[in-house]
Amino acid sequence: MSLNYFLNKKIIDSMNQIVEEQGLFTVNFPLSIAQKMNFEPMEEIESDKYLTNYFQAYTFRNEQQFSDLVLVSNISSLMFLENLAESSSMLSISNMIRRIQNGAKAKTKKEKMALNLVEAVRLVKKADFEINEDNFELLIHILFRNTEFNLDRKANYYRVDNKKILTDITINFESIDQELKELFKFINDVPENSFDGFTKAIIIFLQILIIQPYQKFNSTIALLVSLWFLGKSKEKEMFEIWIFDLLNHWEELIEKINESISNSFNVNELLSFIKNKLKDSVKRGFISSLVKEWIAQDSEVRSKFFPSDYEFIVLITILTERTKEVSVKRITDKLKIAGYSGIKKQEIKEALENLKSANIVKVTKNDANFMVADKQLNKYKFILE
Repeated sequence: MSLNYFLNKKIIDSMNQIVEEQGLFTVNFPLSIAQKMNFEPMEEIESDKYLTNYFQAYTFRNEQQFSDLVLVSNISSLMFLENLAESSSMLSISNMIRRIQNGAKAKTKKEKMALNLVEAVRLVKKADFEINEDNFELLIHILFRNTEFNLDRKANYYRVDNKKILTDITINFESIDQELKELFKFINDVPENSFDGFTKAIIIFLQILIIQPYQKFNSTIALLVSLWFLGKSKEKEMFEIWIFDLLNHWEELIEKINESISNSFNVNELLSFIKNKLKDSVKRGFISSLVKEWIAQDSEVRSKFFPSDYEFIVLITILTERTKEVSVKRITDKLKIAGYSGIKKQEIKEALENLKSANIVKVTKNDANFMVADKQLNKYKFILE
């Protein structure tokens, strides 16, 4: 697998031939529905080229520090996505994850679920963990460990009806095994037949999300397998995938999946939407690294401006907005995960007050919105498109 597949003439020639003969690239999915997923291949090759170059140009600085930051953020986000946070704050969930990473024993149900996610994420990042059906089953068993499901038989944790489907595309539960087998055939097929890069990773994510094989954790499994595939890239050292920006627009994502089936299952618009969120995640990471460097320039003084993670998170949220002013409501909305407020409005207001006291942000004349007061930090708002 290569993110730079667009440099391979054999693949490009194959896609040009498909355009000439068929017009669209068609994925053999879903097997159980006549209408198949399709897209315009040359359009996706160009967008993959742009996104790959964007990742390469704006890789996070201080790599280990940001690998840890992204890892904790991703696991925390998955906890909220799967309703495992149980009314906890984002800060408390992140701190719990860090304790577990450092070897603390998981005692409560919430801690055990966090441990499952920590181990699952570590597993798909391992270089020697090959993508195959046996390893996939191992991943599933880790995620379902310490739950109410008995994993001795698939019927105990597979979806057993067509109720409560996440999207409007209903894959009959009796077709799940068949659809998963075709999924792995697609994953392991050569790029000339199955595409490659970010586009193929997103298609894998969408297939699992739509199949919805299990009674729980389908969204997490879809994201993890997509990250697992990307982790096999020859260029894997150049990027970290931060899933927060996609999860912040989760409801919109589901709407666009539903719209695609109404449009002959053409997913060009859907692919563009997801790639834009990946681009936003690069921007978030790059600006975060710049702010960390700014703090380090006068660490003894500036580190005191950030008594908790909330001040840093709120500042990054303001800096990733292109508008000069940002309202508390806008900040609150930008920090939601699948519609859930991991950081409450009052916590955001308190963080803003701390930043205002440090002369990092200031209120506008009508006291309604906030803007960046520090001249150096304000430059970061406009450093990327």
